[in-house]
Amino acid sequence: MRSNLLKLVAVLAVSLVMCLPLSFAQKTTGDIDGTVTDQSGAVVPGCALTLTDQANGSERKGDSDAQGHFSFLQLPVGNYTLAVTKGGFKTTSQTDVPVHVATMTTLPVKLEVGAAAETIVVEAAAISLNTENGEVGGVMLSDQVSQLPLNGRNFIELTTLMPGVAVGGGFDNKNKGLLAGVDISFSGAPANANQWQVNGANNNDVGSQRTILVYPSVDAIQEFKILRNSYGPEYGGAGGAQINLVTKGGGNQFHGDAYYYGRNDKLNAEIFSLASRKQGCVPGDPVCGKKNYLRRNDFGYTIGGPIKKEKLFFFIRRSGTASGAARCARRGFRQRRSWAAIGTIWRRPGLQLARL
Repeated sequence: MRSNLLKLVAVLAVSLVMCLPLSFAQKTTGDIDGTVTDQSGAVVPGCALTLTDQANGSERKGDSDAQGHFSFLQLPVGNYTLAVTKGGFKTTSQTDVPVHVATMTTLPVKLEVGAAAETIVVEAAAISLNTENGEVGGVMLSDQVSQLPLNGRNFIELTTLMPGVAVGGGFDNKNKGLLAGVDISFSGAPANANQWQVNGANNNDVGSQRTILVYPSVDAIQEFKILRNSYGPEYGGAGGAQINLVTKGGGNQFHGDAYYYGRNDKLNAEIFSLASRKQGCVPGDPVCGKKNYLRRNDFGYTIGGPIKKEKLFFFIRRSGTASGAARCARRGFRQRRSWAAIGTIWRRPGLQLARL
């Protein structure tokens, strides 16, 4: 009896430990919710629905209930196609249905009377307001992350575009790593009260809580969502903003890029006052009367694609930075070189197998 009791306690303890990380995990997926109606607005039950991921071809099937309601939960971030069929109605297909991280997408579907062989294709769904909860925040999409100008190619700078954001005096968006503090206040909360997540994993330095550990390349970011306040109880770890970032994954097609961004003082024009400074320089002074030394080189590549189409996918990125800078008043300069790499392997329908 005593042996059985000890076994039961051990099983319960292991189960509790395994469940604790999940209780604080952030969502890295999104949901679709909607109702099927006819042209008069009456609900249509028993519809067959097929949701297809446009990137990797994975499918999910479902039916509308007695109230015409349907939902697809825990979907990987991306664009989807929804096909709806019902006897006596034309087949309706909605393409480019977006699913964002930690977001419920409301998708109303309207069927028209006709033969099932006829198909109505809706190219884009109407923009819907969030009526599911009172959270205050916004999503930064992949195109915005990769195309908006960034000094230093640091995604942290994009978070300052959100309303209610205040940056500390010592914040420098070009710095990265443990020596760089993310001194950003969201909606008046302290800068060390924010929770940063990458693919659901904690990205905060536990010691200071004001620095983050991983800076994904902007070319590897799928999107990220910033919840400033009024978010649900499933988010924990901090009382400030919740920044939830998701990296890209592979699909059925190979895709990638290689890039280089360079800054060099030799390409800069001399400021107007530099000519007058030269007159007071001591002969042989290597820095007096010269432009500030500046060298910054950002380079890297990304590649993703199928290992086995519609089954297994991969995505790899590698990025590096070499920089140096000095001012006229100081002889010499500082140089920094850094490399970072991240890789992911995904399996249909988006479950993560391994992270390198």
